[in-house]
Amino acid sequence: MKFIDSYLVFFVLLFGTSITAQELEGKWIVSGNKSFGAFPGIHLMEVSEDSLSHYNFDQFVTKTSYETEDNKLKIDTLAFAEFNFKNPNRLSITSPRLEKPVDYIRLVPTETNLSPEEIRKIKYDLVRGGKNFIIDFQDHADGKIMESYLKKVDDTFFLVIHRHGNPITAVPIEKITQEKMHLYGFMAGPNKLVATAIEK
Repeated sequence: MKFIDSYLVFFVLLFGTSITAQELEGKWIVSGNKSFGAFPGIHLMEVSEDSLSHYNFDQFVTKTSYETEDNKLKIDTLAFAEFNFKNPNRLSITSPRLEKPVDYIRLVPTETNLSPEEIRKIKYDLVRGGKNFIIDFQDHADGKIMESYLKKVDDTFFLVIHRHGNPITAVPIEKITQEKMHLYGFMAGPNKLVATAIEK
């Protein structure tokens, strides 16, 4: 109970029109996979009609009920956080408990006609910040520091990066083809990046 009491919040919405619970429903991931408070690891939050559920990626952590009241979400504490939509799928939350605002990205089903087995056979080249990152889902050699994995949560595929065997980053994938992989939800820079398949 102490865990729950410490980190559930009473959200105050900062715009003129009333926000309904339906606009918040869905599963959200913290942009850049930033850890904070009682939510270590890769924090996902699921908003349903009557409850909030928190996950460390695909591992359930805690669940609580909530209710809407005008422009507010009322949970079981008197803590306050303010949030606004940067766009319908990006939510920014600020609170005295947080050093910096935290952005949540709404997860959407990945568009693809490929099976997971077909995707894992393709190598992609991602350019970010002037550097090339090779995404190879099958290169898991012993002693390798950084490894790429393809994972699926509900209808969303993720590029999951492991360091020394531990997941440190999960980037949602918007669309996958034989030629391109479209990634979204980054904390800084472009919200979306495209990785290009490497010709064999």
